Amino acid sequence: FRFGNLTMESDRWISVKDSAADGASQVVVIDMHNGNAVNRRPMKAEASLMNPVDNIMALKGSTEGTPGNFVQVFNLDSKEKLGVFQCPTNIVFWR
Repeated sequence: FRFGNLTMESDRWISVKDSAADGASQVVVIDMHNGNAVNRRPMKAEASLMNPVDNIMALKGSTEGTPGNFVQVFNLDSKEKLGVFQCPTNIVFWR
């Protein structure tokens, strides 16, 4: 794992941004409180973060032709998008 590809915000979730050799990317979330259950989701995000308490994920990415980065927030339990923000500049600090 490289810096920026793996996050562990609490003792509950580990989030990994994984890229395959064919260019396909996915976000892998490991729930440490549910028998290390692995959940894989195909996403083109550059990075991901999990809420330390709830099953909520934030994704950071970029769109070609648009300056800066976007952030999308999803509730993975209800499978709904909670919000999206387009930042006009690149997000440098993503923890």
